[in-house]
Amino acid sequence: MNGAEHATMVVTARLPSGAPVRVEVAGTESGDGMTSVGLRDLDLGNALDTVAEIGSVVVDKLKAIKPTKATVELKLGFAVEAGKLTALWVGGKGEASLTVTLEWSEHPEAPASGGG
Repeated sequence: MNGAEHATMVVTARLPSGAPVRVEVAGTESGDGMTSVGLRDLDLGNALDTVAEIGSVVVDKLKAIKPTKATVELKLGFAVEAGKLTALWVGGKGEASLTVTLEWSEHPEAPASGGG
């Protein structure tokens, strides 16, 4: 194993406001270290649209089962694919994950009001 398949690099992406942000990405398109040549401003907003869509699906499903409390932890990575910043649910190492914790509790009856 030469390690290239698990290589990461740091690229500059742009927020919708235009502000730059550095993002570590997995699995460069080529193992020669030249992937960053010719990359334009990578749009973090587009990559996060995918994250938002995944989150919406999870929230919609959780609303259907009506837990008292829900905690969701979504671990994603990023990669550059075809010159675009892309959100990865399962990266090269398979470390991305979705952890969901649900709780239901019975609400105790409200005390009867004493009328006098």
